Amino acid sequence: MSRKGRKIAASHQSANDYDRVIKSIANMSFSELGSLGEAIPTILNSKLQASLASDDIEKAIEAGLYVEKQRIRSAEQNKSIFFLPDSIAYSGRGYKETLSRISFQTLQRMGNLYCVKNVISTRIEQITRFLKFSTDEQKEGFTIRRKRSLFSSKEDTKEMTKGEQKRVERIVRFLEDGGETDKWEMPDSFVTFVRKIMQDSLSIDQLAFEITRTRGQELHQFKAIDGSMIRFLDTADPNYAHQFDQYRYKGYLPKYCQVFDQQIVFNKQLNTYVMYYPWELGFGIRNVGTDIWQNGYGRSELESLIEIITYILNGVQYNGNFFKNGSNPKGFIKMNGPNTNQTQLNDFKQKWRQMLTGTENSHKIPIFAGLDLEWVDLQKGNRDMEFDNWTKFLIVLLCSVYRIDPSELGFQFKEAANLFGQQGQRERLDHSKQKGLYPLLIFLQDIINKFLISELDEEMEFAFTGIEVEDEEKQVKLDSEKLSAGMVSMQDMFRKYSGREFDENKDIILNQVYQTQKQASMFGGEGMNQIVDDETGEPEAGVPNPFEEVEKSMKGNPIFERACEFIDKSFQE
Repeated sequence: MSRKGRKIAASHQSANDYDRVIKSIANMSFSELGSLGEAIPTILNSKLQASLASDDIEKAIEAGLYVEKQRIRSAEQNKSIFFLPDSIAYSGRGYKETLSRISFQTLQRMGNLYCVKNVISTRIEQITRFLKFSTDEQKEGFTIRRKRSLFSSKEDTKEMTKGEQKRVERIVRFLEDGGETDKWEMPDSFVTFVRKIMQDSLSIDQLAFEITRTRGQELHQFKAIDGSMIRFLDTADPNYAHQFDQYRYKGYLPKYCQVFDQQIVFNKQLNTYVMYYPWELGFGIRNVGTDIWQNGYGRSELESLIEIITYILNGVQYNGNFFKNGSNPKGFIKMNGPNTNQTQLNDFKQKWRQMLTGTENSHKIPIFAGLDLEWVDLQKGNRDMEFDNWTKFLIVLLCSVYRIDPSELGFQFKEAANLFGQQGQRERLDHSKQKGLYPLLIFLQDIINKFLISELDEEMEFAFTGIEVEDEEKQVKLDSEKLSAGMVSMQDMFRKYSGREFDENKDIILNQVYQTQKQASMFGGEGMNQIVDDETGEPEAGVPNPFEEVEKSMKGNPIFERACEFIDKSFQE
């Protein structure tokens, strides 16, 4: 058979195998198809990783070709452009440059200005309160827990086993130590690490940290780096990805690079350019969008505040010049008259100094004869009040963009207090947390889970606690109303607040309604009636009296007879 014939035969055989597999799958039940759908991605990923790391060249090439085929297929499915056309935005330096009107360096300097730094530092301090391990989901902190399904609830969670607790302790220790580090290396603590990356996020809207791995590709360390130096490589643009084929590793191309002085940094020690594969760099942007003029980068809040911050600085400089140079006089003296010359003016100035200079002449009223003088006041009107309102307005705008209440920065506006009152103040602070602080925590939580926790333990997840704190007073009142209406049972409430089932032999519910009901059931039941009959000696019809034999045996006993007489007499009275 010719080569062409063998190729055709192989093609027919492959088609027959494909049809046979399809028919066998079609005969499966829905349950079997669901299990198969969940198992195939896991098996495929495991086989790809094993083949790519295999010493068998053919297997490695086959796996690499498969990965590349899937990448090309994914790229071919997208018709839209996600970056600016090359004629406008192509730098020729191997990376995508930011096209914002404000550079990262300028944004960083703006973030260090006193008014902005106060906002950023306040938010960072608030985040810091959540960076301690907690086992109570109602208290501020973080926890490591099993991954929860979309339909799980707090009541469904079970206590961790000893083995799971050890896994959690390992993860917490890894986070707090900055990875597997020696104490003499002086690594950043978890708190310091978060402070660094959130400083960059709140100023330039771009955080970054390098992730180092062992030879077995396990996590080793993580360190915060300057986010302003990170750029997207041209590999993110399908039009230029082919330029980096020599850097392809396990089917992936490097995605990020470190840039200094408009050039990709070259590490002389490693003799290579500083480029990062997706698993080597933690990267996060909060304010993402579809604007291609952003070229894939975020938009910092400071970009929207550039004019506002300029106005604040101008106002501060204006007032500073007043105290420094005295550039804002209270007024001036005007000499009227058509025949006023320079000689008369100089003579007036000399006499003015002589009359008012020195402590003995202070507060004296100068008198000049024959001169037509006029005082021109430069401080009439409410300019001070207007400037004060203007400054407050600028501060409010700054705080509104960062979604933080001015009172959290130490600005106590009397107008706000009079308008909203104490209750309004509490509501505004709560709004600031809900709209400003909690979204930051959720963003940080996702970053930590994506780049760290998922690599340490796929079954666990990082979660901040104390974010969705229930109003305990309102919740107790609502549960009480439900209980009174008969919508829930006391056992249901016990299960909700204790996390376990009620045990009648061990647990006691100190509730008046529950105790009354329980006593009524005891005294009103047939069992209790039998107990009472047994104790009182009142038998049912046809049932012998158990005390009859005792009474017969005690006849003639004067003590027993006197006792019975005393009891009968007492009950009669």
